[in-house]
Amino acid sequence: SSVAPPQVNISATYPGATAKTINDSVVTLIERELSGVKNLLYYSATTDTSGTAEITATFKPGTDVEMAQVDVQNKIKAVEARLPQVVRHKVYKA
Repeated sequence: SSVAPPQVNISATYPGATAKTINDSVVTLIERELSGVKNLLYYSATTDTSGTAEITATFKPGTDVEMAQVDVQNKIKAVEARLPQVVRHKVYKA
């Protein structure tokens, strides 16, 4: 039986933003930070017209998902000051 790779999700809402705006001002910044997270395999992002973005970070099988979540949260803290002030985000395990 194969073990599904652990995933950590980031959801961000930017009220009134277009999909392009949230992508350019939120998703791009977060993805840039994510590239430095330990054991990260890849990430994917979706944005919608209601100003919501979902980013899923997928980690190598066997990665401690609690630690991965902390790593992701720390990366986002580092970028928070550069996000538009109205943006709300949360990090949670898939």
